[in-house]
Amino acid sequence: MELPVKNTQDKEGLTPKQEKLYNIIKDFIATNKYSPSYEELKQLIGLRSKSNIHALIHQLIRRHWIGKRNGANRSLFIL
Repeated sequence: MELPVKNTQDKEGLTPKQEKLYNIIKDFIATNKYSPSYEELKQLIGLRSKSNIHALIHQLIRRHWIGKRNGANRSLFIL
């Protein structure tokens, strides 16, 4: 299965919140060797609701910046 090609432009087109979340996920995975939970992301980015995190994550997935394995917890990965 081929992974989609990520836009190589330097995060052009990402909103500030999307870029912040992307960087948090990338740094968390680099430090901990596993992806953060939605609750951890909510706290790290300073949002009140996990539904906001869910929406931002799916925006990043649609833009091919991150991926998510179906049916698994802590399954985010950087593309």
